[in-house]
Amino acid sequence: MAKHRSHSVEFKRQVAQEFLAGETLHGLAKRHDVPRNLIRIWVQKYEQGAF
Repeated sequence: MAKHRSHSVEFKRQVAQEFLAGETLHGLAKRHDVPRNLIRIWVQKYEQGAF
């Protein structure tokens, strides 16, 4: 079973900003070792001002 990891708000904000700056989901997911769907959620929350 996979270990649950928690990421800081700063990390989530950074990844969301990188995506909005033009990075691909695939590239970000691979570089930061997080699922693409999780990045989509973070971007959505970032755009809503949750971070």
